[in-house]
Amino acid sequence: MRRPSTAVLAAAAALAATAATAADMPPVLRQSQPVVQPAESGGWYLRGDIGVAGHSIGNFGVLQNGSQVRVGTGGVNDYQLRMKSHSETVSIGLGAGYQFNSWFRVDVTGEYRAGGRLRGMDYVNFDQSGGTTSQTNLYNGGTRSIVGLANFYVDLGTFCQIGCLTPYVGAGFGFAHTTVSNFTDTSTGFNSVTGATGSLGGYATTASRTSFAWALMAGVGYKVNERLTLEAGYRYLSLGDLPALLLRDPATGLPRAGNETVQVSRLTAHEIKIGMRWSLNCSCAVPSEPIVARY
Repeated sequence: MRRPSTAVLAAAAALAATAATAADMPPVLRQSQPVVQPAESGGWYLRGDIGVAGHSIGNFGVLQNGSQVRVGTGGVNDYQLRMKSHSETVSIGLGAGYQFNSWFRVDVTGEYRAGGRLRGMDYVNFDQSGGTTSQTNLYNGGTRSIVGLANFYVDLGTFCQIGCLTPYVGAGFGFAHTTVSNFTDTSTGFNSVTGATGSLGGYATTASRTSFAWALMAGVGYKVNERLTLEAGYRYLSLGDLPALLLRDPATGLPRAGNETVQVSRLTAHEIKIGMRWSLNCSCAVPSEPIVARY
């Protein structure tokens, strides 16, 4: 029998020593990469918006003894509403909502609208003192509103050709509490018999009214990250009717003859809004268990 060579015996001894050393070594820990949990399609969110709106008025009427001033009543020979307007307003709103899935969400919002000016002008010719009097009235007052809405949205899909944009449409229902303050009537008149001219002032005390409100909206959202979405959109808002404004004599504080009252109805807004949504869901990186290599 051949005896193992000295080289073979040395190699075997070295291999045995290496195995023994490896067995005595502690296990090697390899840190795994964090696992990112996928974002959920639903969850709670907070929102904030600012907007600017132009307005229109359905009716601007002057009533005497509860009836609209018109030709043929109360000695009126001619009546013309020559101007009715409501200035632009700014709004700021906050809200909270819930996204049920990738296409449907609901939120409740409250907003404050300020900076509005209500204006109107009419002309009336009526019988007086054996002749006629022509009178022009200029009405002016400030408005502000608190609006609360429950809103329902449908997201129409996300398109990432240019950023990741999500168009949406929606509708809202709720209330508008509108206050009119510092309302005045500046009147100038001319009597055909006496040739006299004069002015008649009037004012109405601050008044408020709560009306049913509704809205239609459309816009687009841009998802900045897992929490923040920016929005820009258009909204049509119906604020309902304004409070009745009983005109008073500035000298006595008593109602003017015939309980003269200004009534404005169907105030609407065409509004451009920008805002943000902040998701309360967290899509966080969660580290997995470390991988342990054992020998």
